[in-house]
This record gives sequence, C-alpha cells and structure tokens, in this order.
Amino acid sequence: MLRRNLTFRAGLGLILDGELKPDGGRKQTVESGGSAAMGLEYHAFAGKGLQPSIDLSMLLSASRAGIKDPDTDKKSTYFATDLRLGMVSSWNLNNRFYPFAAVRVFGGPVSWELEGDSVVGTDIYHYQVAMGSAIRLEKINIYFEWAGMGEKVLSIGFSLSW
Repeated sequence: MLRRNLTFRAGLGLILDGELKPDGGRKQTVESGGSAAMGLEYHAFAGKGLQPSIDLSMLLSASRAGIKDPDTDKKSTYFATDLRLGMVSSWNLNNRFYPFAAVRVFGGPVSWELEGDSVVGTDIYHYQVAMGSAIRLEKINIYFEWAGMGEKVLSIGFSLSW
C-alpha cells in the first residue's frame, strides 16, 4: 500500500491456449506463454452493508506466447502490450468473502510473425465485463474471475498481503 487508499499491484500469469485470426487470414492456435503486469489501484469508496466498495485501477501489461498454424504446424511468436483502466464494485461479507463485478477498457498494440511477415494489429474487443470472488485466509487471498463479455478470460490465482 502506497497510501491509505492507493495500492501498487504487480502480477505474473500463464497463457494456456487461445486463438488468433488476422484480417483475411486463417485462424492460428495460441500455445503456452506468459504475462506480466503492474499498476495502481485507488480505493475510491468504502461500502457498508449492501453498498459496494468501489476501486479504480490502471494496469500496464505485456504478454508473450507461441503461435502455431494448425494447417502447416509452422510456429511463430506473439507479443502484446496494453493499458487497462478498470472499475470494480465489491462487497465485504464477514471480512473473508468478497464477491465483485468489474468493467475494464483497454488498448495496445499486438505484434506477431505470420508466414515470415511481421503483423501488427489490435484486439477485437477493447472492453471486458467480469464477475468473481476473493476469499481471505489471513495474509493469503484466493480469487477467481470470469469475464464473459468482451475479452473472455477465466482467471484463478492468489495474492499475499503484508
């Protein structure tokens, strides 16, 4: 925590699979890779009872993964960066369980090599609507999040507090 209502966030993630499709091209398979992110979260409003807490965030991230053409088995590399702005509404249930809803907007360049040519593009979606929950176990927090609108992602992870 940098200040009472401002927190620094950093994270690492794994990319397990996915798909990419360039304009006018064929679908490519995303293989394993990773991501790293860092940013700030501002605790704008502390809710009580049925009123949610509101957090605003800004996150800069980078991702890298292998790409495979399913027809030719030719491999290449994918690299993407983006800046995300988000808002999360969460409810504190007994200081242990925190269900939440989130909306995010983002953008940034995506670059990869396709059939020997460098390709630069952008995401299909520049927004995300998600819901999830966090569970606090002393200094460890376990969370899951499902984003089913816009950029679709399932995230599961943990964090440490001190």
